[in-house]
Amino acid sequence: MFENHAIYPGSELSLIKTFMRQEGFEEVHWLLGTGLKESAMDQKDTLVSLHQFDIIYRNIYRLLQAADVGFRFGQCLNLSRWGVLSLALMSASSLGRALEIANSHRVLVRSRFNLSHCVEGEYVKIVVSQVSTLPFPVNITFGFEMLIASLQRQISDLIHRGFAFSKITLKYAKPIHYRTYSEHCACPIEFDAQENTLWVPIKTLMEPLMLSNQMVEKQAIAICEEEMARVEQVQKGDIAWLVKTEFTQCDVSKTNLEALSARLGMNARTLRRKLQLADTSYRELYQQYQFQVVVQSLADHQLDLATIAKQSGFSDAAGLRQAFVRWTGMSPSQYRRSLM
Repeated sequence: MFENHAIYPGSELSLIKTFMRQEGFEEVHWLLGTGLKESAMDQKDTLVSLHQFDIIYRNIYRLLQAADVGFRFGQCLNLSRWGVLSLALMSASSLGRALEIANSHRVLVRSRFNLSHCVEGEYVKIVVSQVSTLPFPVNITFGFEMLIASLQRQISDLIHRGFAFSKITLKYAKPIHYRTYSEHCACPIEFDAQENTLWVPIKTLMEPLMLSNQMVEKQAIAICEEEMARVEQVQKGDIAWLVKTEFTQCDVSKTNLEALSARLGMNARTLRRKLQLADTSYRELYQQYQFQVVVQSLADHQLDLATIAKQSGFSDAAGLRQAFVRWTGMSPSQYRRSLM
């Protein structure tokens, strides 16, 4: 499956190593379950899968046990985490151009977000939405806190001074640790908003970058384009990835193997055979998607278990509860309490 292919450079591992050692944890603790060896961080050709990164993030969340772990972790992920793409960003003509390059190469930065923007007065409003086929490895608050903190850190790296957004709005409700947002973001924060937005002054985006070099930018982007083509080719040829994409576009409570096969332009027997060759099955992928829907829904404390069961394709709350215990070893209510 696409998420299991080791196709991403391991540049970020060195930053995680430094951060976790400062927190008192050696590599063996946060690499647990990834199959990666400690020596991999010293090898320039190390490639890591999306699934392995997700395991690492979950390990960090579990080990640190701090409400604001998303912010603290995101702040350590400086510009170098993106390897050659970092060179393209640093050599861009302006901050706006650098962010444009990053957004057009989202495949390389493993982004779980789609970004769009519009101008409102003296500000650019960046609207953030989640990529439906890439659920958060932990929960929505951890995902957005990591995004905000890492963007602040990387923009600071680009403009060579401290940076904070002018305003942030978030669709989710106030987390219990909401007071730490003011400390980490240093700007007005609005929860329960209609959309997720990050506000940046136009004049900041137009500032020329100190290391601007048009030729270096072109050379770095050329390398990044080759990398992006390689990653996209893996995605296109991954039948499991195509099936999970279809799950996000239909009512999972009403779909089945035959209906989904038709959506993919093949018969059920062909799809079953292709999935078997990919070492998976329709049932396995369906249950994985159910788990993703349930985990994300449990982060919304306003949704009751019966509603979540219906949304995720279970006949009732009891069936969901039984499956969740089998998947995680804890009940949905215990998992919910662990997010608080």
